[in-house]
This record gives sequence, C-alpha cells and structure tokens, in this order.
Amino acid sequence: MKSERARLKKKAWAAFSRYIRVRDAGIDGRCECVTCGVSLPWKEMQAGHFIDSRCNAVLFHEPIVYAQCPSCNVWKKGNKVAYTLFMLKKHTKEEIEKFCNLKHKVLKLDIEDLEEILDMYTQKAEYIMQEKELT
Repeated sequence: MKSERARLKKKAWAAFSRYIRVRDAGIDGRCECVTCGVSLPWKEMQAGHFIDSRCNAVLFHEPIVYAQCPSCNVWKKGNKVAYTLFMLKKHTKEEIEKFCNLKHKVLKLDIEDLEEILDMYTQKAEYIMQEKELT
C-alpha cells in the first residue's frame, strides 16, 4: 500500500506535468517537441527532463523540463543530444552546469511541500489554460 506521501508526490507530479505541457502549448493547444519538433496536442505530450534523475531537486525544477513527444522522451530516452542543443539556445553554459549538478543535491519534500507543489501547479495550469482558452 502506497504511503500518503507517495500518493501526494504522484499527484504533484501530474499537476506539474500538466503545467509544463500547457505552458509550452500554443494558443492552438499544440506543443512542439523541444527535441524533434513534432507538433502534437498538449494532452499527448509529456514533460521531459533535461537531467536524467528522479531526485526531488530535479523532478519539479521548471527550467529543465519542457514538452517532449513520447517518442523522444521514452523511446529515445530523452533524445539527449537534441535536448542539449535546445538547452544551449535557452540557457547559458553556466546555468546548464548548475542544472547538471542538481542531480547530486538532496532535497527532502514532506507532505506539506508536496501539497504546496500540487496546489501551485494546479493553479498555474488553470490560469494558463484560461488565458489560452485550452481545454
């Protein structure tokens, strides 16, 4: 049986992923994959991480998560060469080095932290969806 913390982390991740995908969607409701350029409805995209790690310091870190198609995110394991080229256009080399070091950082998230993350990203996604008139 999953703990309350584990259930809450899963919900927080779902809210964060939804936020990333609506953030990256155009007003037509479509996202362009940051690594291959394919355009899909936001609901068919995934929130792909630049840094391979499921540690808490990386999991909910907005600047390293962008919309990716399932092919790049899952089957091509993040399509890292293309993702790196994308990141170099968006961020400085110094920022990217800091991002890469995040996977070594220990960040403990308690139930209150996860509730705050869940609430924040639910609200942010709802706001963007209203602004873009997405469904």
